Amino acid sequence: MNALFTKLIISIAIGSITQSVFATSGCPENYASGQPPQLVNPKLAQGFVELCAQGGVFATGYSKLTRDPLYSAEHITSEHMAERKGRGRENSFRPDDRLSHNDRAELSDFKRSGFDRGHMASDADSWSNETEFATYNLSNMIPQAPRNNRGLHAHIEGAVRHFAQKVGEVYTITGPIFDGSSISWLNNRVAIPTRLYKLVYLPSRNEAAAYLEINSDGPEGQEYTEISVQELNQLTGMNMLPGVQNVGLLRLPKPSGKGVIGE
Repeated sequence: MNALFTKLIISIAIGSITQSVFATSGCPENYASGQPPQLVNPKLAQGFVELCAQGGVFATGYSKLTRDPLYSAEHITSEHMAERKGRGRENSFRPDDRLSHNDRAELSDFKRSGFDRGHMASDADSWSNETEFATYNLSNMIPQAPRNNRGLHAHIEGAVRHFAQKVGEVYTITGPIFDGSSISWLNNRVAIPTRLYKLVYLPSRNEAAAYLEINSDGPEGQEYTEISVQELNQLTGMNMLPGVQNVGLLRLPKPSGKGVIGE
């Protein structure tokens, strides 16, 4: 299984993208134009399943090969953020019982690993007990470097929420990137990403861009780059915004105290 996924990543890296895999969604409200990311490289479809979260808070494109989400997509609105105000956090990490043991990450995979169980759809984006509970499925999490997860990434999540409150609504897609010809594995079961991304789409201006982070506890894990949708598509082997045409470049909200590489 691990060797199969490594070959899949190599095939993307050398540019063997030849056709597209289109899909409909069981929870289209989470995607701009109602369409989920398009799997441009058909090999990504191996072991792929869409998981719709309780209460409609997000949708996950999940890989049974990596036992990670390839993405978690959300529609964040100012109304939902107003409902969230004043709510605390109640940790309820658990394996996703919609998946078999062979296809899912387990709590034991992360135990004493040195990695956080890093949310892709943030618990702080939820607006009720039901929607918060849904974010704690391990199918919504990657092995994430603690300093990146609790530092830069948390500040990016907060900046995007504040931006959504200001502009009314945004769509986000968050997920991992696996670089290189050799993949590292947690407990020989869960693939460890080298980088992660957070795409932000502003429908009122038809503009989008993505944060690109390094999954590291070092200083490089506290800086990010801003990339276009087209650049993100190339990195992931997916078309992130199918059905949305002529997308302009969004100036992303800057997380407080965190630097952009190159600035």
